[in-house]
Amino acid sequence: MIYVLVPGAWAGSWAWDDVADRLRESGHTVHQLTLPGLGDGEGGDKRAIRLSTHVGAVMDYLASRALQDVVLVGHSYSGLVVGQVAVKCPQRVRHGVFVEAFLPVHGASLLEVSGLDVAYEKQAISENGGLWPAPTLEELRHQPHLTEEQVNLLASKQQSHPGSTVTDPAEMAAPLSELSATFVSSRGWLSTSGEADLVEALRGNDSWHFKEIEGGHWPMLSRPDALSVLLQDVQDVRVL
Repeated sequence: MIYVLVPGAWAGSWAWDDVADRLRESGHTVHQLTLPGLGDGEGGDKRAIRLSTHVGAVMDYLASRALQDVVLVGHSYSGLVVGQVAVKCPQRVRHGVFVEAFLPVHGASLLEVSGLDVAYEKQAISENGGLWPAPTLEELRHQPHLTEEQVNLLASKQQSHPGSTVTDPAEMAAPLSELSATFVSSRGWLSTSGEADLVEALRGNDSWHFKEIEGGHWPMLSRPDALSVLLQDVQDVRVL
């Protein structure tokens, strides 16, 4: 299988290292992406990066390497990216996987579907020079299932995230229900967000599969063995 792993907000390809190692050890081809504006030492104006920039970057990555029959995996924020890419590039994406991810809704931004206080987060972005501030060390320490070492890794490597990517609306070329996809999350993820009804509707779709993993919001760090097994399970699902 060919896996393309896309990190969530504030993170780079490093977030997937442990899972990628396990997938490669099992004989799979793995690509780890860092989205524009989140690379170490990256220049340019991050404020100019839009949600469409991230979608385009993933599409360009797949096209430039002539990748096909890909399992495209997104975590958290990048669920919006992966969902848009998967419906735009069905000739390249075999299956989408959403790990503790938000789902794209046409015309709605990440902040709008997340259940976060939109006004508060927009104010935080404005006060941070147009960038969405990463969680603080203290906030990370309150996250379940993370060791102190993992908390320190996140705190030391996460970067402020291009703010427009989380305030721009998603543009869906086709409904999510048309995808072959797997949703991997802890119990209750998104149940208090604006996406609860969407998730329940997708549970009734034969091409969507739902897997539980109790590893908090960063199972690629806290449960890499279990997550890599779940990712390999997509070999057995029905593909449209």
